[in-house]
Formats: sequence, structure tokens, C-alpha cells
Amino acid sequence: MVISRACYQVAAICITTLSFLIWIFHSSAGGGSTQHQVLRNQHESKFPFSSPVIPSPSLDNVQLRDAIHDILNQTLGFQKIYAISMPHRTDKRDYLALMGYVSNLQIDFIDGVNGSEMHPKSHPSFWKGTASTGDYGVWRAHLNIYQHMLSHNIQTALILEDDADWDILLRHQMLDFAHGARAIQNSSLLNPALHSPYGDTWDLLALGHIGANNKPNKVQKYWITQNDITVIPSQKRTWSRIPDFSAPALAEGKDEQMRVVMEVSKFTGAAAYGISLRGAARLLYDQALLPNAQAIDVAMLALCRHASSSDPFLCLGAYPMLFGRYRAIGPETKDSDRRSSSNEVVPGSGGFQDQKERVEARSEFTVFPVSLNLGGLLTGERKFVANVDGVQEGKERFEIDLAEYVFPKGREVLVGPEEYVARQSKINRKERVKKEQ
Repeated sequence: MVISRACYQVAAICITTLSFLIWIFHSSAGGGSTQHQVLRNQHESKFPFSSPVIPSPSLDNVQLRDAIHDILNQTLGFQKIYAISMPHRTDKRDYLALMGYVSNLQIDFIDGVNGSEMHPKSHPSFWKGTASTGDYGVWRAHLNIYQHMLSHNIQTALILEDDADWDILLRHQMLDFAHGARAIQNSSLLNPALHSPYGDTWDLLALGHIGANNKPNKVQKYWITQNDITVIPSQKRTWSRIPDFSAPALAEGKDEQMRVVMEVSKFTGAAAYGISLRGAARLLYDQALLPNAQAIDVAMLALCRHASSSDPFLCLGAYPMLFGRYRAIGPETKDSDRRSSSNEVVPGSGGFQDQKERVEARSEFTVFPVSLNLGGLLTGERKFVANVDGVQEGKERFEIDLAEYVFPKGREVLVGPEEYVARQSKINRKERVKKEQ
């Protein structure tokens, strides 16, 4: 039997038509192409599955091509969010997982390092300051992240310690911080070339310190945001390291609800900080190859403090801080893993830990902490009362309605070294003493 060429053509047309109809039916039924699958996944990643309550700030007046939109993603515009946590601290990982869930943050856990289990050959050959196995472990855990960033070309990362806490309005805070960081770096808001919403010339972002200094010896820009209800009152700022805000343009630091984005000279603590790939390389080189190994926050401080035009290391930070610390109920000895597992006062153990019991969970340095409001966030609450540790003594704890609150807008100010009253007074005193001698 001989089949004509025309029959083959008709059969081919029928098969093609049938395949097209099957594809259409499959797409409408939920299978479909990769593009349809991507669109469906994007839809499924949105409310109500990822973040039950917390609204994101509005960016209607910003062009879509600008990187500042990335603050709304699951990593706050960083390529990764890492949380350093000992493998056995499943309790702290539970808490961070819950906080990340209600905040729509994707947090990758990085195993902490037990300094007592480090091989002696992996200890730094030179160590500045008092050495303890706990300090070695913390130091190594941070360096492991820097090493990972270099090996995997991670451009930016937000690094958290496992007791970090943050405000319900974190994205609003980070958006304001991004505006300030860009202003200081002279980065235009509508710059399509920027890769990071925070600008592209920074090395380190001090976000979860417990005290920081500015650089009053140079002409520089600041970003000040007033009437920010997420700023803890001065009465609750129990740290000793404070910036010089005596310049009139900085309101002399008298505004109880003023947050400032600034270039940082020195800071204490590293509960949360941003690091760029360039910054990670600099820190790894400084700590692993040079005889500068020391407690990691002190190592960062040294690079920030001694940065110059010939040896740049741009450190930006928020004051007061944006990230606080969560303190769970139970034995206070569980707060930190830096110290040795024993509470004996032994040289090199890192010190004695008390045996007090905390009967009520606390959040330090936050006003509307996610940690203490997890129950309400999980059940869809929209109104929250300020943290008792975030309100001035004797003042009533105020309430915020997430559906109505509008975050204040910051502004840029330029300050010269001669404008700092405190600095000028110090210079004048030195000159008088010099003349008297």
C-alpha cells in the first residue's frame, strides 16, 4: 500500500494541533511551562504564607529599575542572611526561624565553632588581647563566613548572631538607612548601575552594635531621621561609646527619637552587621594573614578607625542601632556560648556566668521587637504596644497600628569639623594647657 505525500502532511498537521491543545489544557490545569511555574511560585511566596502581618514600605515613587526595591525581598537587599549558631542551640534556631517567618526573611544558619575543639594548628599565631577558647571560636565562625563568601562570590551578606532581635518595622528602618547610606556615598537614588540598595562603595554596615563613634574630624554627610518611634530613649542607652552630636545641624543629640546614619569610626558588638565581598576579603586578610587576630568586633573597629584615602575601608552605621538582643526565659547562663561550658573561674575560660533565672523574656535596644510579639504576629494582630525596655521610665507605653503608621522621612546634613562644639572645646583646652606649659 502506498501512502501519498498529502496524507503525511495532513497527519503532521493533526499531530501538531493535538499537541497544542494538550499543552493549553495542561497549562490551565496547573502544569504548564517554566514561565507559568515561576509566576505561580511567585504568587505562592506572597502573603499569607510568608509574612502574616508585617506590611512593607511603599516604593511607588521609586523607579522599578532601582536596587532599593530589593529591600523588600527575603534578604533585605543583601545576597544572603547568615545566622551564626552553635549546632546544639536548637532553641535559638527555633526562635530565629519563627522571627524570620513572620518577617518574611530567609535566614541561613551557619554552625558556630567551639573554640575548645579547634585544632591547635588552626589557632591564630598572634592574638591581640586576652585569649580565651570562646573568643577563638567566635572569631573563627565569622572568618568561616568570609571564606565562604569569597569561595562562592557572595557579594553582600547580613550576618546575625543567634540572639539578634529586630523591630516589627525593620524594612521601613532599612529603607531609611539605605537612603542615608546612599547620601553619604553620593549615590543617586535613581542609579540603575547600583547593585546594592545601600550603595556599592561600603565595606561594612554596623547595624547591631552596642555603641558607636562617628568621625568629627572631617567634613562629612549625615542622614538624620527625627520623630522615629522605633528609637530607644537615651535613658535606655546603657553603653559608654557614644558619637559626638554636638554640632547644631545634628540637633545636639537632644531629639529622643532621632536616628542618625553616619560614617563609623569605632563600635562595640557585632550582633548584626552587613559585609560586602570586598570587606570580607579585607577582614580575612587582616585576621588570617597579618599578626592582627583579635576579638572580631575589635578587628572590625580597627579597620574602620584607621581607614584612609590610601587604605580605604568604608564603615557606615546607624545610631542608635537597628538590631537588638533577645533574652529568653530560663537560666541566664544560656544567653551566650562564647564562654566555656564550665562556670569555673579558670584562666582562659572567658569568665564566670551567673546562675540567675529569667522569669520573663526581654528584648534589649528595641521598641517593637518581633521576638516579644510573635504570638500577635502569628495570629494576625496589627496593633502592638511598645516594649517596656524601649520606653523611658515613667512614660506610658504607646501603641502602634501597622495599618496606619507612616514612617518619617530622613534628610541629609553636611557638617564640618569646626561645627562640633565638644570637639572645639577639647581642642581649646589642649591649646590652653600647651600655652601654660
